[in-house]
Amino acid sequence: MSRFDDMVNGLRDEVAIPDSVWRGYTQTLADLPAKGAYKKNNRRSRKNERMTGVSYLKAAALVLVSVTILGTGVYAAERHFGILDFLRGNGNESAIPPVEAEELIVPVTEKEQEKTEITEGMPVDYTVKEAMCDSDSIYVVLEARAKEEGLFLVPEDAMAEDFVSDWGMDDDMSAGEYAASKNLKMMHVNAGIQNTDELGIAVSTIYFQSVDDDVMDIMIECGKTVKEQTLDVVCTGILWDETMVNMDDIMRTKIRFTLTDISDAAATAYVPAGTSEIPGTGAVIEKAEVIQTKLGTYLEILYRDDNKDFYAGPSFRLAGDTMGQEHRIRMPSGTEILKDGEYFWRLSLEKTEFGESIMLEAYDGETKEVYGTFELIRQ
Repeated sequence: MSRFDDMVNGLRDEVAIPDSVWRGYTQTLADLPAKGAYKKNNRRSRKNERMTGVSYLKAAALVLVSVTILGTGVYAAERHFGILDFLRGNGNESAIPPVEAEELIVPVTEKEQEKTEITEGMPVDYTVKEAMCDSDSIYVVLEARAKEEGLFLVPEDAMAEDFVSDWGMDDDMSAGEYAASKNLKMMHVNAGIQNTDELGIAVSTIYFQSVDDDVMDIMIECGKTVKEQTLDVVCTGILWDETMVNMDDIMRTKIRFTLTDISDAAATAYVPAGTSEIPGTGAVIEKAEVIQTKLGTYLEILYRDDNKDFYAGPSFRLAGDTMGQEHRIRMPSGTEILKDGEYFWRLSLEKTEFGESIMLEAYDGETKEVYGTFELIRQ
C-alpha cells in the first residue's frame, strides 16, 4: 500500500466522510485506466488530478489521482498559470470556456484574502491568484511559493520515480533525480476548498503546474449546489515531506475570500415524458433542470431511490454517449444526497442547446450495464 493510500485510509478513520463523497471517489477510481497503461518511460507531459469533497479536514485535499495532458511551457516566476491556461492545457476541449465567459474570471488581490497559518513556521506560502464561478461551479487558482531556499515543490502524491514533466517541467529527469542534481529537498503541496458543506461541493478536481523549482500553481475545479450570489470560500493549502508519518504532521494554511456569481444563469425545467422508473433499480426520475450560463450547460437530475444500498444507485448520461466520449463533459459528474431517499445528479456539459426534449440514459457506473433510456420534455 502506498503512502498516499495510508493517508487516505487514515483520513477515513479520523473523519466521517459522507457516502456521496466516497462513492464518487471509488467510482472515479473504477473508471480510470490501469496504471500500467502509462509507461514510466513515456516523456509526454502529464497532469495530476485529484477528487475530494470532505469538509473540515486536517488536510483538506487528500485525493485520488488521474492523468491527462498538460502543456510543458513554464512561466517566469513573477507570473502564474491562470484558469484559462489550465483549462486550455488539460486535454479536454470541452473544458475551454466560451470567449464571453472569460469575463467571469476575477483576480483575487492580497487585500481580498484573509490568511491564517495553521502550522506555525510553515516554509511555503499559499496565495489565491484568481477565481471564477457560475451558478453550479467554482474554479480557484492558488500559488504555493517556498519562503526559503533549497526546496523543490511537487504535487501531493508525487513519488521520487515520477518524471518532473508530469507537472509541466521541461526536463526528462525523475523527481528524485532532479532534486538530487540540484541538492533540493522535495516538499509535497496541495490545496482544496475546506467549506464544502456550506457550498454544496461533493467532488473536486485538482490540477498542478510547476512555475519554478520552488513555485507550484494549483487549480481547484468543482461543482456546487448552493446557488447564492455571494460565496464565502475557505481554501486550505497543505504541505508535507517524507519525514512525516501521520496526519498531525501535515502543515496547513487557511485562506478565506469572497467570490461573487456574475454569471446570469437561466434555468429550464424538464419532466419525464413517460415512465420514470429505472428498471433494475429502486430509482424513479422526478424531474430535471437545464441551467445555462456563460460558462457552459448543466443538466441536473433529481431522482428518488428507496434502496438503502447507496452504491447500487444509477448513473446518468445523454443517450448516445459512452464512457469514452468525454468531449462533451467539462468536469466530473456524480451523485449527491439531498435528503433521505432523494438524490441529485449533475452533468456539466460544454455549451449545449436543448430543444423540447432530452434523451437521457441511466446505467450502472460499475458494470456499465444500461438500465434504460428516458425522454425528458420541457415543462
